[in-house]
Amino acid sequence: MGSLFQIVYASTASESFDRSALKDMLKGSVRRNAQAGITGLLLYKDGCFLQALEGEEPVVKALFAKICRDPRHHGIIPLIQEPVAQRYFSNSAMAFRDLETMDHQDLPGYSEFLNTPLNGDLHAKDIPKCKRLLLLFKQNIR
Repeated sequence: MGSLFQIVYASTASESFDRSALKDMLKGSVRRNAQAGITGLLLYKDGCFLQALEGEEPVVKALFAKICRDPRHHGIIPLIQEPVAQRYFSNSAMAFRDLETMDHQDLPGYSEFLNTPLNGDLHAKDIPKCKRLLLLFKQNIR
């Protein structure tokens, strides 16, 4: 296995996604990511995405290049692009959370990440950038 790499980015949807469109997008993403060995987390609210991708460096970079060409969203802002020592979303080809509604538990990859309590990890000195970013997001959406 090659070195692990992580990209975290934010973007804006070109058009709003209804529940059906989100479900279709997630089904395809989960299937393709599982085949490619990519794991991650996708958050969605009011037409905005925050996504973390992780896997072998060339595979993650190729997926991000494809995402940058995807007309379904624009204004892509890379926040983190770096090698990582371990996967932080190892149990999901694409953990997902739609922040607009709380009734999407049936969507592929649904994650309880935002429903779990903060536990003080945010103040740890050696916390990975991605985890710190997601915890800051979690802390400030309430």
